[in-house]
Amino acid sequence: MTLQGKVARGLFWEGFAAIAARGISFLAMLILARVLVPSYFGIVSLAMLAIESLQFFQELGFSSALIYRQAEVEDAADSAFYILIVSNLILFMIAVLAAPAVANFFRTPGVTPVLRVLALSMVINSVGRVPVTRLSKELDFRRKIIPDLVAGIGGNVLAVVLAWQGSGVWSLVWGQMLDACLRNSVVWLVCPWRPRLRFNPRIGRELFHYGKHIVSSQLLIFGITNIDDAFVGRMLGSGPLGHYGLAYKVSNLPATNITRLVTRVTFPAFSQLQNETGRLRSAYFRVVHYVSLLAFPVAVATVLFAADFVHTVIGNKWAPAIVPIQLLGIYGLLRSVAVNMGPMFQAGGKPQWLFYIALWRLITMAALLYPAIRWQGIVGVSALSAIVSIVDFFISAALVNRIIQAKMTDHARLLLPILALAVAAGVVGRVAQSGLTMAGLRPLFAMLSGGGVMVLAYAALTWWRDTELRQQAGMAWRSLAVRRLVARLERSP
Repeated sequence: MTLQGKVARGLFWEGFAAIAARGISFLAMLILARVLVPSYFGIVSLAMLAIESLQFFQELGFSSALIYRQAEVEDAADSAFYILIVSNLILFMIAVLAAPAVANFFRTPGVTPVLRVLALSMVINSVGRVPVTRLSKELDFRRKIIPDLVAGIGGNVLAVVLAWQGSGVWSLVWGQMLDACLRNSVVWLVCPWRPRLRFNPRIGRELFHYGKHIVSSQLLIFGITNIDDAFVGRMLGSGPLGHYGLAYKVSNLPATNITRLVTRVTFPAFSQLQNETGRLRSAYFRVVHYVSLLAFPVAVATVLFAADFVHTVIGNKWAPAIVPIQLLGIYGLLRSVAVNMGPMFQAGGKPQWLFYIALWRLITMAALLYPAIRWQGIVGVSALSAIVSIVDFFISAALVNRIIQAKMTDHARLLLPILALAVAAGVVGRVAQSGLTMAGLRPLFAMLSGGGVMVLAYAALTWWRDTELRQQAGMAWRSLAVRRLVARLERSP
């Protein structure tokens, strides 16, 4: 199969998994938000903040290094497997010992037991890290989605059941633990790779040499994406942190779900084109095109329907999250495109650029977070994140242009029409919702109907405006027709 065919198949299977698993996860989050109080989400967020601060040392950038590597792949996989297990055992012990200090820092005693239990997930995840990476490197996403689906369903169902039974914060904890156990057990059933009792120090050093740039940039990105949680948790407490955390999750749906599935496929594919600038440029803009077609309307809908969503779906106790959702929707929209630029830096042999970009973002956030919180609480934090994301987007795009020999106008010609169509469709949806509300339809059904009108309007506008989409749809339809004809001829005597 050609590389383009593998990428298309990978996107299909990753897309199927994302729609199924993320749909279930989002539904579970809505149920949990209605059943549990915001402070429970805040406690888990604080514990995960501590764990995620260690998880970058857990992975060591080896996954990216293995995908990028073209020689001695088997030896590299064996060496990485044992290094990751040992490093995670050490990190688990650090987390257990540091739990009381973390709880004291955030003035939230309930963090200690939660952190100690969730820290075990680092050890569990280390066992399945290399098999997952092998499936990604081989673009075998059909098998790779199975652990994600099983884990997502099992963990979320358990969390909802325990929440209904009154388990409180522990419903969130045990749901995440079951997710980790299922994910890292099932991957060994679908991946044929098995580690050998062999460790090569030279290859280990080579993996670390490549991965250190990834780790350093990811550490900074972690700081950027979590320093706001740390400031909010420390200055405002677990309740406002729960509101802010929900706002971040809802507003970042296009970045964390739609684009994540694409980048899982594109980095391995981009790596195979690292020496062909023309094809790499074409592949990059095609990925950005289709990601934007999916992500932009989701981000626009998030901004326009935020207030109705909170009041009608998860309840008025989450009202303080409305404005942060809208502001962070801007962040999510830009991140949905910018997240595709990271794989370009890696595939282009410039992983250190990730570090430099992340460094200025971290310095900026660290310098301005305190006054932003003092100014407007979680609204101020959300506004700061939106502004920083705008600047980050232009810096990242300029650097990508250096790799693929493109111009900023190439990005503008691609992205601005899609954004305009999404906004136009969103306005049509909001007008329809307002009319239905004035006609006496219940708010929930009016919101859902307005969203449906937006979807139909966006689909019609995009089909009218996007020539490439029509061409690709036509090719897909003709290909399907040919396959059906061949299958019919094969069945005929």
